[in-house]
Amino acid sequence: MEVVTEYADQRTELEERIRSLEAEKASLLSGIATLKARIATYELERSATQLESEVEALRTEKAVLDEKAAAYEAEAGYDIPPTTGGGV
Repeated sequence: MEVVTEYADQRTELEERIRSLEAEKASLLSGIATLKARIATYELERSATQLESEVEALRTEKAVLDEKAAAYEAEAGYDIPPTTGGGV
């Protein structure tokens, strides 16, 4: 009977260990998912900030070129239609 009790105790310990490891696994997976989401958000924020800077630089360049073109047009009397913000 002692051997049966020993196996029962061992089984109980293993079941507790498995439950503990499964709980830790679930916690780690949840933590990993949260961290991946945070990192993705940080990367998107970085991309948005970089694009905002690039767009602002392009707006500035366009404004300078518009002014320069207007000055040439006024100086030479050209009748060129103004550019629209839509592209080429």
